[in-house]
Amino acid sequence: MRQPRYSDIFAGHDEGSAMAEQARVLWAEYKADLDGRGLWNTARAKTVDRLVRMTVEYLHYHPIAVAQGPVTKGPNGGEVASMLWAQVRNMADQIAKLEKALTLTPESVGTKAEAPKGRGGKTAADEFLTAH
Repeated sequence: MRQPRYSDIFAGHDEGSAMAEQARVLWAEYKADLDGRGLWNTARAKTVDRLVRMTVEYLHYHPIAVAQGPVTKGPNGGEVASMLWAQVRNMADQIAKLEKALTLTPESVGTKAEAPKGRGGKTAADEFLTAH
């Protein structure tokens, strides 16, 4: 799968060109990591695309949400929960799940990484691993 056209994807955003550039960099980093470990395939490419889009949005909105805080003034003068704060928190959770699914977190790399391509030949343990 080729890199998505992030300049078109983020074109309608006020900071679309900066977000597109950030997305291209993230895509290249994730692809290089997964490809280097022999884990790159079409399904993971689609998941990386979702992760990249979500991460770019998160990096854009997180500072705004932190500046506004978790509670804002309501139309009647009372305090209401910030929808942006909740959405940013949800994005962080989704990013963590996608990273884990792609084996991009330290704890998931060892547990879910695919076995390297076959070595071929016999090993010293083969005689103990075969049924008698």
